[in-house]
Amino acid sequence: MGQTGGRAVIQVHPTRVCNLRCRHCYSSSGPDVAESVPIGVLAPAVRDAAALGYDVMSVSGGEPFLYPELPALLRSAREAGMRTTVTTNAVALTQRRIGLVRGLVDLVAVSLDGDQPTHDRIRDQPGCFDKALTGIRRLTEAGIPVGVVTTLTQGNATQLGDVALAASRSGALLLQVHPLEPEGAANRLMAGERPDAVELAYAAVELGRIAEEHGMAVQLDAVPRTTLARRPEAFMAAPVPDRVPLGRWLTPLVIEANGAAVPVSYGFDRRYGLGNVHDRPLADLARGWDPTPFLELCRGTWQRLVDGRTGPLIPWYGHLVRASRSATAGR
Repeated sequence: MGQTGGRAVIQVHPTRVCNLRCRHCYSSSGPDVAESVPIGVLAPAVRDAAALGYDVMSVSGGEPFLYPELPALLRSAREAGMRTTVTTNAVALTQRRIGLVRGLVDLVAVSLDGDQPTHDRIRDQPGCFDKALTGIRRLTEAGIPVGVVTTLTQGNATQLGDVALAASRSGALLLQVHPLEPEGAANRLMAGERPDAVELAYAAVELGRIAEEHGMAVQLDAVPRTTLARRPEAFMAAPVPDRVPLGRWLTPLVIEANGAAVPVSYGFDRRYGLGNVHDRPLADLARGWDPTPFLELCRGTWQRLVDGRTGPLIPWYGHLVRASRSATAGR
């Protein structure tokens, strides 16, 4: 909860179909990946999530705007009382597609991963940078608030100012910087580009300047080491009282494109998962889930980071995902 502004987020990946094959894609999505979850399964899961205390649905992918039932998915969340966000590469953002979600989405986050050459290299297709800026302008003209999400690498930290300038000129209100994790395609194609303590520190300073100069809200997906040490309960590293609703302490809760419900992040090790929404309703999965192994993982990872020689800024979720994959995690 310490990293989501007090909101309880269910993150839904309805499809792995995408019009791009990005080098940093954690889900290895692409044009020829047909995996998706039908709306008849997702809509009840969203209603169950609301009953569990989740009040924000964040839709990612794949490319969400290529999921035919995206408007119905957003509508189901709105009807359950949730706020909604969608993350997109913006390449497929036609006026028609924007019109279909207008009034159903509170924020659209457009991925912009550096200056034009860097962004187009990561997207593995020329012209994507300009298309993303066009998408931001179209969304803004339609009255939909827009943010920009940048994946931080070893090579683009010094380009954050360029990203902010282009984004703010196109109408974006928010810049979120997420450190690259070697998951999915990134594990094969960008494994050596994960930012270290130097890039994280530079990004934090640069975001402060950007907030002042451009008037943008900014967010770096890393927490000060002092905050991590002082507030273990915010990082699920403290005991959870009995009968507390899931949404009060676990965020994000993720539904992957194959229906798997897992804590924290796409690709989290299945040993800690709740199960699959194709097999049972999310409410049943939550009731039957024993969170003890996951909480032990969180506590062990937290202790290792607090006791270790880490930098001043820690990408907590990235460390936790990697720990979930370790054979000795949490021990």
